[in-house]
Amino acid sequence: MPISDNESSSKFYKMPIIDRIDYVNSKIDGKMMDVNELATGGLKLNVADTMTENVIGMLSLPLSIVPEFVINKKKIMVPMCIEEPSVVAACSSIGKFIAPFSFFSSSTPSI
Repeated sequence: MPISDNESSSKFYKMPIIDRIDYVNSKIDGKMMDVNELATGGLKLNVADTMTENVIGMLSLPLSIVPEFVINKKKIMVPMCIEEPSVVAACSSIGKFIAPFSFFSSSTPSI
């Protein structure tokens, strides 16, 4: 069930998971997202143990996409790792509402 860019923000949440992944893959540069890695979190316990101290396990949270935010006049997809559906829905609504105005962002170089 492919959707056009015009429909992305209004139809994205209605798509089956595999179609959402295909849609995101069609919009990103570089490596395609692997469905199995997304489903399992893609992080192995031994790798987690190298990232921080005293690792005994990992927790899983859903990875969601806010399909259309306009930042610096460029449409982007915002990933959110959160278990609260109302936050993702609210961000999606705000993204649609403010799209004509855009957020502006900048950063300083790393120190």
